[in-house]
Amino acid sequence: MKRIVINKPLVLSETQRVYGSTDINEEILSQLMSYGTIEKAKKHEIILNAGEISDYFGFVLKGMVQTYYYKENKFITDYFASEGYGFFEVNSYITGEPSKSYIEALEPTVYAKIPKSKFVEMSDLDLKIDSLHRKIMKHAIKSSSERLNSILHETAEQKYANLEHRIPGLTSRVSAINIASYIGVTQETLCRIKSKQGLFI
Repeated sequence: MKRIVINKPLVLSETQRVYGSTDINEEILSQLMSYGTIEKAKKHEIILNAGEISDYFGFVLKGMVQTYYYKENKFITDYFASEGYGFFEVNSYITGEPSKSYIEALEPTVYAKIPKSKFVEMSDLDLKIDSLHRKIMKHAIKSSSERLNSILHETAEQKYANLEHRIPGLTSRVSAINIASYIGVTQETLCRIKSKQGLFI
């Protein structure tokens, strides 16, 4: 069996950056991971299907995932998560209703899969875990709000720049079709945006 190598300093630093908390340390992360199982997903493997309930919190240790859905047969990406980021389908996780979105691994991915029930249970017993859980939920709601604001008010160029700012290196790891889907443009328009920024020839 091939040994899984995880860059713990990277995961920790990204977790602190994403959730804005310096009280998250390696001990807390190890404790969090111990509550669930460590899972592996192949590139393009579906982690959550539409119609399933998102009843667990996923935490990326290595790799990249995306959340997407279909609207009028059109593929729309609405979230990316790399090392240090959590992922789940927000509405399904909160309400317990079937998800309308899919979650897919864009790279070979290793993630901690923590049942929602266990996360809530441990949040009641440990103030630091409770604080992290609250930050994760706040971040998920904030991300959804920012996504809506981006759709309504930002240009495609601004959406592209903000995406790279949120997850540094993302645009070099994710295919053009996924990036174009996220910012709501064609691949040809995306090429023009990158060309203007000196990122594409």
